[in-house]
Amino acid sequence: MKRADEEPTPEAIDAAISQDPLRRHGEVERFLQMLLAVEPPYTILVNAPWGSGKTFFIKQVERVLRMANPALEQDSVRLDTLFGNTAKDLLTTSFLPIYFNAWEDDHFDNPILPILATIATSVNESTVHGNEDLKKCFGEIIEAAISTKFGLSLNVNNIIEGINGVDFLASYKEEKQLRSRIDELLRNYLPGIANRAVIFIDELDRCRPEFAVKVLEQAKTLFQQDNIVVVYSTDISQLANSLEGIYGSNFDGVKYLERFYDKRIELNPVKPADYLSLKGINPQVGNIFINTTIELLNYKKASLRACNRLASSISELLNYMLSCQTFYGINEASAFPKQSLLPVLNVLAYFEPLSWYEVRAGREYGAVYELASHSDLFIKCLDSAIENAWGHKIDEFPYNQDTESRRKRFMDDLCALIYTDDRFDPRIAELNNDIQYFSPIDQELFHRLAPPSD
Repeated sequence: MKRADEEPTPEAIDAAISQDPLRRHGEVERFLQMLLAVEPPYTILVNAPWGSGKTFFIKQVERVLRMANPALEQDSVRLDTLFGNTAKDLLTTSFLPIYFNAWEDDHFDNPILPILATIATSVNESTVHGNEDLKKCFGEIIEAAISTKFGLSLNVNNIIEGINGVDFLASYKEEKQLRSRIDELLRNYLPGIANRAVIFIDELDRCRPEFAVKVLEQAKTLFQQDNIVVVYSTDISQLANSLEGIYGSNFDGVKYLERFYDKRIELNPVKPADYLSLKGINPQVGNIFINTTIELLNYKKASLRACNRLASSISELLNYMLSCQTFYGINEASAFPKQSLLPVLNVLAYFEPLSWYEVRAGREYGAVYELASHSDLFIKCLDSAIENAWGHKIDEFPYNQDTESRRKRFMDDLCALIYTDDRFDPRIAELNNDIQYFSPIDQELFHRLAPPSD
């Protein structure tokens, strides 16, 4: 079984750049133009909620910068095709992108070591093709920076190949000397590879708050050279809340974080329909199930991570119902439970698991209509189903109610039919002879939210 979350693999990043399924090409290009325009030292914060695709965005920018650098993976033809005039500017102002995932290294007490190792990796990992002297210079400076205190001969390759919690900088108190070495590295040897370095520091909002603060403080101190741009990627609200949890409610986390960046940009949210299309689930004319799902995901402001985790169940249910030929016109009450109710329950189960538990246990159904009411298509289908089932006695008690009350009553009755074992339940009895519109109900389908097992 694969992980639910989409991984930013090189193949996925290349596809995102070339095909632009998430419609972020314009944002990527504007960000590249910003990198060309700023005067280092400069710090940018890319802000978006957790699960909104920040890492994918950063990785796209990193990939393009590598494509524009002759010392890295230059592909000027493809670059020109994708970015036109911006590509020409990138080819004349080369960048060395350095990507640091802060969350992966927050088990360290001091972030200097993993940051330093990341720089070393960026240099050593086929960064300067054929320039062995330059590789050696980078290695010697890094080794000197580490060995000065310890009197040890440490091999930079050991740093690059893996840092397994060996805290050999724990007692390194002469941090000014280390900063001086890094400054020498970036000032004197970077020009052999690029005009500027862009250090991407990702996943700060997932770090321990104490470690995140250290990363910010160390980066602000270390990277003040006139050829360095630092880019943070985080959910600033989440990070600020974490800091306030540590330092108290009177601590203004957002204001504190403003000390560490010059410019803040907001990523535009990706539309759920675009992401589902990327996963092969396309909106279809007349397909009530998928279009109701998309309306509810829009209402929930579903992140990319949420859409990705729901994609499998959406696809399975959709394919099952297509195979059963359950898609009728919106006036068919018999199709209403699968076409319209099932997508509501699927979204409810993900976003409101406690409410879903109450529904499945047959105790409380109010959350179903509360969520469903935010889909115009659902309401249209619901009114049609009510007309089909109750239309001939709509003026009789208990059906002669205002429209909203009638909708809620109908939904409560239908959920009781599906989830209540008591056939004498008054809500089921209220359906009377209209129960045939919804029978037989596939209990396994509605309890598992998955196609029935063979």
